[in-house]
Amino acid sequence: MTGNYKSADEELLALREELQRVKQQTSSALEAVGIGLWTMIPQQNRILWDEQCQKIYGWPKKSIPFDEFLSRIHPQDIDNLRAALTNPPSQQTGKPTTIDYRITSPIDDTIRWIRITGRVTKQSSGAADYFSGTAQNITEEKRKEATLKTVEKRFQMAFTHASVGVVILDTQSNIQLINKAFADLVGYSQEELIDKHFESITHPDDMEENVFLIQQLLRGETNSYVFNKRYVRKDGRLVWGQVSSALIRDGEGRPDSFISIVQDITAELQAQSEQKKLLSLLGASEERLREAIELAELGTFDVNIAEETIQLSERAKGWLGFTPDEIPDVAQLFNVIRDRDVLETALYETINKGVDATLDIEYWALNRQTGQERLYHAQGRIIKRSPEDTTFSLRGIAKDITAQKQYAQALEQQVQWRTQALQQANSLVELQTDQLRFVTDSALTAIALYSIIRNEATGDVIDLRYELINQMALRMTGLQVTDLIGHTMLEVFPAIKNSSVWRRYLELAQTGVPLRYHNHYTQDGYDIWYQVQGVRQGELLVLSFLDITELKQTQLKLEALNKNLIEANDNLQQFAFVASHDLQEPLRKIQSFGTLLQEQYADRLGEGATLIQRMQLAAERMSILIKDLLTFSRITANSQITTDVPLDRVIERVIDDLDVAIQEANANLQIKSLPSVKGDESQLRQLFQNLLSNALKFRQPKNELHICISARLVAESDLPASVKPTRQTANYHLICVEDNGIGFDEKYVDRIFQVFQRLHGKSQYAGTGIGLAIVQRVAANHGGVITATSRLGEGSTFQVYLPAGS
Repeated sequence: MTGNYKSADEELLALREELQRVKQQTSSALEAVGIGLWTMIPQQNRILWDEQCQKIYGWPKKSIPFDEFLSRIHPQDIDNLRAALTNPPSQQTGKPTTIDYRITSPIDDTIRWIRITGRVTKQSSGAADYFSGTAQNITEEKRKEATLKTVEKRFQMAFTHASVGVVILDTQSNIQLINKAFADLVGYSQEELIDKHFESITHPDDMEENVFLIQQLLRGETNSYVFNKRYVRKDGRLVWGQVSSALIRDGEGRPDSFISIVQDITAELQAQSEQKKLLSLLGASEERLREAIELAELGTFDVNIAEETIQLSERAKGWLGFTPDEIPDVAQLFNVIRDRDVLETALYETINKGVDATLDIEYWALNRQTGQERLYHAQGRIIKRSPEDTTFSLRGIAKDITAQKQYAQALEQQVQWRTQALQQANSLVELQTDQLRFVTDSALTAIALYSIIRNEATGDVIDLRYELINQMALRMTGLQVTDLIGHTMLEVFPAIKNSSVWRRYLELAQTGVPLRYHNHYTQDGYDIWYQVQGVRQGELLVLSFLDITELKQTQLKLEALNKNLIEANDNLQQFAFVASHDLQEPLRKIQSFGTLLQEQYADRLGEGATLIQRMQLAAERMSILIKDLLTFSRITANSQITTDVPLDRVIERVIDDLDVAIQEANANLQIKSLPSVKGDESQLRQLFQNLLSNALKFRQPKNELHICISARLVAESDLPASVKPTRQTANYHLICVEDNGIGFDEKYVDRIFQVFQRLHGKSQYAGTGIGLAIVQRVAANHGGVITATSRLGEGSTFQVYLPAGS
């Protein structure tokens, strides 16, 4: 008996230990996932919970009164929680009750979101014994949920009120959702655009590229694209939009929709166009200014006042003995000035006066290299370095006036010394004047100086008066000096008033904008062409006239000859077309009659049937020859070829056309990545079709045919000496068509590109001998060239050079 009792006790002890182990494992598992256990005892009005619950709630007690617990519940959650705890739904349904609520921790006063799940345990009498369950801190989950709602709300507001257009399309490019900014951009209401295909509002010229970019997205070749395109508004006007598009995929990676951001760039493009015009005008003005400074033999300087450095032009550096690479500072400049104190004082006085203050001074300076002293005259102004900059510069020009000063000093001495010296000086001036007059009169350009005559009441220009005129101008007019000087232009040439030339002169006199144009004058008995240039200085005009009659007549003759050449070429093409048509007609009759003879009189022809068959084959060869000649004659040079042609697409279509021949030859084609070129797609297709046809035709029957088409970029400087493209450019695309066919002897490389030239008999390989001549003409027409390399029995490589870029 004793032994049996011990066995039962041991078994009970083992069960208790197992129960404790399970409790510990359960507690560890719940702690690992952040879940605590709680029990509410209605009879005691208390809540009990484990250590994990204490961490979850931030509560130091293991047992708390129910009322104290409720005092920490958020006011917005207390009613729902009280009802759920005092009368849990699980009491009637038997299913667990779950509720989320906020509570303030008594330890750190932080608000935490708690999710409890509990069930009522009933006594045998049916009354509730206790309500127990689990608790979990869901504060972070609620925070993320609130953040997500905020993000969604902000996205909706951004979509609706965005200043740029936003469009969402399905994978078939039908519009599913747009914002008001996009609807306003294209002039439709939002409702009018829903379910419309984007093609209905896209300019036709932009459709092909747009569809190509969309297909790239769908194929996964790119994640997004940016594209400038034109939209057709509801009122018919065009607007430019910069479209940024991306593909949205579903959870399994399949295309779901497109989202596009559209920015109105119409005004930006117009502004860029205007900016280019202004920059062009500015560049021309700066160039004229540089030319004027160079002609006037001026030096320029720019003193950075803040950094005390100075930038000098090359001429100014040469005056002072600095090398072109040196950048002297102000101190180095002062070291070569004889009147340093005077210049330094004048410089700093000007700087202290601020913006728009001017400097005007003469000074002697020493050349550091030669030791020679010369006199200079400098003029400058204080300016801002840029509109936004707060620093200043002193910028100006300087001129070597040594000769002028020496001349003035010598002249003064001569005046003081004797009258004879003055007379000699006057004679020298007169001589220089005569020399200047001689130079002017010897010029091949007619030059005339006019004074402007204005209406005294309105100030409008009404005429021009001759003041000076050179001999070439007199010869051009056929008049004497007395007929011109002192007279007005309308007095001498009254018919000019009704010409556009006169309006140009008036505009020059009124605005001062320099004038340059060509004119054909046929009034007052003249028939001359001349180039006119004009400038205004104050109330004076200088007009120069260069007689280009002979040059213009030559040009007109050349234009007439060119026109005749074009007409002759057109007539030749027309002749080729008509001739080919007229030649095809009798050939068709020969073939037709031959077919009738074969079909209806075959039993009577005897050996004549063979002759008729040979006649039919000859007629067929002649028909092919006529067609090839017509194709060859139609390929003419076209300098206006500007279309981008993807060669990948051209080769793909050629392969489709030659599919049957490729299969019959059991050819293995390797097509590498090819570029796009400027050209005529139909001509380029003819070029590569002829090259591939040749490779398929001239194959070795016993060997598997391999054809490889590849491309690479070649600089002009790296072109072989024998390669002479018809248009020069920096780089060329080299497209190679390589095969392992029968090949040919390279000594015939020039011959194979000539019309009717064949290296094999007609019985071996069919053809007219025109195919490669067509290839050569297409390459030349596109500014390129074709050549070939080969070895008998090993194959050939045809190399096509086409210009790269615009």
